Amino acid sequence: MGDNINDGEATGVVVTLDDDGVGRLTISRPERMNALDTAASTTIIDTLHRWATDDAVRVVVLDGAGGSFSTGADVTSMAEGGAIDGFSKAQARGIISNGSDLARAVRAVPVPVVAAVDGAAAGIGASLALSADLIYATARSYFLLAFINIGLMPDGGASMLVSAAVGRARANAMALLGEKLRAPAAFDAGLITDVVADRDVLDETVGAVVAKLAAASPTALRLTKAALDAHTMAGFEAALARELDGQATLLQSPEFSAALAAFAAARH
Repeated sequence: MGDNINDGEATGVVVTLDDDGVGRLTISRPERMNALDTAASTTIIDTLHRWATDDAVRVVVLDGAGGSFSTGADVTSMAEGGAIDGFSKAQARGIISNGSDLARAVRAVPVPVVAAVDGAAAGIGASLALSADLIYATARSYFLLAFINIGLMPDGGASMLVSAAVGRARANAMALLGEKLRAPAAFDAGLITDVVADRDVLDETVGAVVAKLAAASPTALRLTKAALDAHTMAGFEAALARELDGQATLLQSPEFSAALAAFAAARH
């Protein structure tokens, strides 16, 4: 089993798989607060698909380097790529399908997936973290569905993942008002597994959890995860379908084009 599979220089995601069967995906684009571009998203999706069929993989960890988990889709790349002129229907559906596939790839892994969140988990970055089975965050971290601020709606399964965990009222505040949910409140609301003091404690906590999972019966873990998912994730694909239709429409809207143009102008 390999150690360093991908150092992340070309893709923005460091990929490792150790001899204990612990696979790690660390988003490493600190200059963009780990915003996900096409290369990073594709690396995550392809790696998770490969690991989903590898019996040697016993647990997967999702992480972010440099003080953020992920601030979501790389809006800068969209603006620089000329998207302010508008997306075609096919382009819009392709973009949102990519976000859906990120969350879908996490859920397709039959062994436990652990998210280690330090800093911002926003947009599709929040969806990615919340797709994990166990979510640990530092006290300074927060979860943000700020789609409404640029004329969009939650995607990557967030419309279901958040509302199922925190209830209708708080989910509405996050999605309709774009309010941050800080890690302590996210823990109190049942959105995440635990909140810890800082990055050092996060690493220790996740390390202990991963070691426990890696030592457990892989068959028992797979069957237990599947049984829990059958009840708690039953509406996942339907949520992705609704998000795809709605978000594809919104990506073609004048409101989003205006927001993207304003974002591009602010950077010059």
